[in-house]
This record gives sequence, structure tokens and C-alpha cells, in this order.
Amino acid sequence: MTQLVYAGIGSRAAPPSVLEAMTTMATWLARRGWHLHSGGAAGADSAFAAGAPAERRTVFLPWPGYRGCRGPDCRTLSRDRMHTCLAIAAALHPAWHRCSPAARKLHARNVSILAADTDVPVDAVACWTRDGLPSGGTGMGIRVARHYGIPVLNLGVLHPRAVCERLEEIRAASSTGTRPA
Repeated sequence: MTQLVYAGIGSRAAPPSVLEAMTTMATWLARRGWHLHSGGAAGADSAFAAGAPAERRTVFLPWPGYRGCRGPDCRTLSRDRMHTCLAIAAALHPAWHRCSPAARKLHARNVSILAADTDVPVDAVACWTRDGLPSGGTGMGIRVARHYGIPVLNLGVLHPRAVCERLEEIRAASSTGTRPA
């Protein structure tokens, strides 16, 4: 079974039913060979992480101890990686000049979730935003995904089953070396 990587991200304000679906999806995806990248934030990030065992997830942190996250599955950005991710975030953020230093680090962390430590993007993004519209930190994740040509599967407009079916199509296509339509 080929291991693929997906980013599990979304709003802290996701409804409880969506958070429950994210946890269920993450459990199913881990069993199917997927590895989760997320960011340790409350809401969607935590819901995805709750469903993926530690060995099937990587949680990217903007600084050590963010929200009490620690463990072998947690990664804090190195100084060089933070610099690279800050530059990408600055180029993609519509109002970078208004972001505080902490908000900038959070956006850099969002870049790292999708591009990880190797500049190799994740295979897909599963997320939730209200009405499927990009906003907040999830909006940054969606902009990064678009920049890299990564499929975005938004639970704000798609049923969880449709997201999982699409991820299965991506997994099947990867085993044959093709990209799904």
C-alpha cells in the first residue's frame, strides 16, 4: 500500500458534526495508508489528529509547546525553514503587513503543513471552511494548495464520503503513476 500524505486543516469554528466526521475520516485514511499533516490548532486540526495514530501523523508547530503539543509526532520549524515559509506566506497573504509576528509564524506553520520540510507538497488537502470559502489560516492553506496545484477537498461543500472517495481516487492514481482527472 502506497503511503500518501494529506493535510487535515480547517476552521477552529467547525461544527461538532464536521469535527466528528474529520476524526472518523482520519481513522479510515490512516488504515488506508495515508499520513496526516496538521497544525495542532483547536477545532479541525485537533479533530483530524484525534483520528490518526501518532505514527500516521505529523503535527507542525509554529513554536515549541504550541497549545501544549509535544511528542514524537510534533515538529517545530527550524530557523531556516521558518524563514522560507514566512517568505511564501508573505507572498500569498492579502494583508501581510497587518499580521502580528505571532500571526505570521502561524501562517508560516500553515505553509509548512502543506509543503512540509522537503518542499514536496502533500497529495491533497481535506479541510472545512464556512460555505467552502477560504478564510483565516485555512484560507492560507488553500492559497498554498492552489499555488502548488494540490487538490482541495472542502467539507464546507462536500460530503465526507465524497472527500474520502476523491482521496481514494488520488491513492489509486498514485499507484499507477497517473493523476486523477
